Amino acid sequence: MKKIASISVVFILLGFVHLAAAELKIGYVNLQRALNECEAGRRAKAELKEEAKKLEKQLTEKQEELKKLREEIEKKHAVWNEETRKAKERDYQTKSQHLQQEFVRLSEELNRKRGQKEEKIIKELRALIDQVAEEKGYTYVLEASTGLVIYGPEEDDITDLVIKLYNEKLKEKK
Repeated sequence: MKKIASISVVFILLGFVHLAAAELKIGYVNLQRALNECEAGRRAKAELKEEAKKLEKQLTEKQEELKKLREEIEKKHAVWNEETRKAKERDYQTKSQHLQQEFVRLSEELNRKRGQKEEKIIKELRALIDQVAEEKGYTYVLEASTGLVIYGPEEDDITDLVIKLYNEKLKEKK
């Protein structure tokens, strides 16, 4: 009798576990892909690329000036007196350091702008993910681009839907 009662309890518990599992619905999204493929993400990337080209052009011009100064120093160092030669070398060193500092500053500024743009878009994408999860009845939505999802059924990948809804939302704002 005790065996039958124990087996009955196990089956009842298995039934509850099965019911709980049936209510659990897990989806996943590749947030990085959504960021890269949505219209706002593409636009932000293009804007940053254009800005990077402008900054690169500025730095290249300054680098060319520095190169010309170096060539002048190498050509004329024999005819200059020591004071002039040292002054030109100091000028070259100062300009070289300023160029390096400018490069670091501009790189940091560009990275900061990229981070701000991405943060804004990701925040909006996350709000849409919450909306989709609620509408589709997902208990959890996992982030696929972090490696958390190794395998998942295609129908539980909501990335394309999130991209589509985000692009539609942007069109409505215009």
